[in-house]
Amino acid sequence: MAERTPPVCPPEWDVFLSYSRGDARRIAPLRDRLLASGLRVFVDEVTVVGFAGISDSIRDGLARSKALLAWYSAGYPERLACQWELTAAYLAGLGEGDPRRRVMVVNPERSADHIHPVELRDARHWPLPDGPAALDALVADVRAHVAALAGPIGATETVPAAHWLPGPAPSPAPSFTGGLPLLWQVHSFLHRYAAPLTTGHTAARPVQIRGAAGMGKTLLAQEYATRFAAAYPGGIHWLARDPEPFQGVAGPPYGPFGPYEGGLRALAAAHGLQSAGGVEEVVARLREHVARLGEPFLWVVDDLPGGLTTHQVARLCAPHPLGHTLLTTRSRHYEALAASVEPGPLGADAAYALLTHAAEPSGPEERAAAEALCAAVAGHPLALDLLSSGAADGYITLHDRFHTPGRSLLDRLAQGRVLPTGYPAEVTAALVRDVPAAGPSAMDVLRLAAAFSPTPLTRDDAVRALSSAVAVPDIATARRLDAGIAELRGRSLLAPEGAGAWSTHPLTVHAWLRHDPEPARAELLRHAVLQTLRTAYGTTLVRGGGRPGTTGTSTREPQMRPYTPTPMQRNGVPSELERMAAFDLQVELATRIGVQELAPGSGSLREALGSLHAMFEFTRSTLRQYSIGLAADQSSADGGVRTVHGIAYDLLNRILRPFTSEWHPRLSAYEAQRPEGVSPVAHEQAWSDGPSMRAALTGLREPLLRVVGELAEISGADFGLPAAG
Repeated sequence: MAERTPPVCPPEWDVFLSYSRGDARRIAPLRDRLLASGLRVFVDEVTVVGFAGISDSIRDGLARSKALLAWYSAGYPERLACQWELTAAYLAGLGEGDPRRRVMVVNPERSADHIHPVELRDARHWPLPDGPAALDALVADVRAHVAALAGPIGATETVPAAHWLPGPAPSPAPSFTGGLPLLWQVHSFLHRYAAPLTTGHTAARPVQIRGAAGMGKTLLAQEYATRFAAAYPGGIHWLARDPEPFQGVAGPPYGPFGPYEGGLRALAAAHGLQSAGGVEEVVARLREHVARLGEPFLWVVDDLPGGLTTHQVARLCAPHPLGHTLLTTRSRHYEALAASVEPGPLGADAAYALLTHAAEPSGPEERAAAEALCAAVAGHPLALDLLSSGAADGYITLHDRFHTPGRSLLDRLAQGRVLPTGYPAEVTAALVRDVPAAGPSAMDVLRLAAAFSPTPLTRDDAVRALSSAVAVPDIATARRLDAGIAELRGRSLLAPEGAGAWSTHPLTVHAWLRHDPEPARAELLRHAVLQTLRTAYGTTLVRGGGRPGTTGTSTREPQMRPYTPTPMQRNGVPSELERMAAFDLQVELATRIGVQELAPGSGSLREALGSLHAMFEFTRSTLRQYSIGLAADQSSADGGVRTVHGIAYDLLNRILRPFTSEWHPRLSAYEAQRPEGVSPVAHEQAWSDGPSMRAALTGLREPLLRVVGELAEISGADFGLPAAG
């Protein structure tokens, strides 16, 4: 093979002209005027020679140029080559102390919102030149700017080494693909306080990289810290979470420093500080030390768990104002605390490039298999990185092995590898580690989402499927599903797909099918989903096989099994439906007049009577909703255990009915005598029996509070109970 001839170009250029190919016509007048002015301008379509590698030519041209002139149109951020050119020039200036030193910007748009990073957005822009005079002025400014620069940008492959604490710095990973716009977002959010007139922010604020497991959150943070190290001469402080003490824990009962104590002590030791003593003391030493150094630093808190309070998160952030805090988390509950950057699945081209970076497909069939693999994992960066390590066996074989039941291919490929994101060898378990802690309702939602996959999970279909599977009324099922959806959404395991619909990533389904602790329940729900789809959407039109002459019943309408109420168990443990019904009744009763004392001379007796009378219909409707029969006297049923229907019977027939039966007709008869011109309130206050009715109303308070207490024993909630004395 003939050796490639290197591009022929002068030893140094004044200006590297960077622009999107879609702007070639718009930029032509500026390009021609720059070339005519005597400035040495690198323009790739003009300067790149013959069949020389364009990437090599661009890299060499940028390294030999004094400054980059960016035609920063709305389409500029969308072109990867433009972003690479801008990043290289920006980092060169950053290493020299001023990120704007090597970058000049022409903004042909009306707004500057599309310009990243924020320092360039805040800098002076040249607007779109509107005539020869404006072009000449722009060229004169460019000449003056490059005249003040002593040398070229330099090699674009090298950046200042990051001072990584506690170290060592992570190795570069091939799975960082197409992430330059995300790097700019992170940097702009971290530094937007430096451009207050443009951004409106005058104080530093944490930034969170959040999203589902395996989407490259930690990798993005590592890449940012490595590439932008020049912005942080005080070092990259990496605070990693120790997962060992917290495996299998349903929630975070620890303090804010609990899972990071080891990391904080390692940081202190890396600074040469004594790490003995309590963790608060260690943090205080770090704070004093970075204050003495007096240099900006980056403070990364990796894998921030959910469930922390605002105060706990704040204490984990950088211990000094010189620090810029970057968080990575799966939780979506910190929206108010930090600006968000969300890496997602890779697009088709980037996914294919990552999968095949180690071995190109050998033919059309292998290429088709590689594309099918990209679709099977839906652009999941971690999965694609792992699959690429097995490409030597061929993509057809790899595709089959990925879909083989049993232990996941991803877990086998992860063995013996040190993953850049710090995942354990059992990768699929790590992908769904938060599901069991989210609770039974969340697990059922994920089982339903897996059964409906790849179609979105609609709330209505999920309610029908779960109701039929567990023989529970729709109202109870809907509450469980809403709670489960909220839990999964908060952990980035479920994403909205329009109104009332949700989807989960195919790789989450792949992992959950291998780590569901109750596979029998998953199978039960899968059958319920199939039945729901058949009945709700008419895939089977008649029963009996639809044979001619049969009297089949249409199954287009959902057919639910009749619900049989679950009684109280003999050991006194209430069913879920009874707990929900008890809670609804408890909340409603605790807020009624009668439980809430009516002070002498205040309020309206008519309103008090109406409030108590409304409990009759509310109680009946609640019992109907939860399919709890209002039996006769149930006070001593089930061995003396109080039940919801027994409590409801006593409430209506033994407490409220005697009161309303006596006082409703007496008050109505008096109200009928109200003279014209006298207000209802004044008439009621003049009633001679009013004090007696108020006394009777006060007498209701004790039995009603007793009912609230009995309902609380079933619901497990303390709403409306008197404070302990």
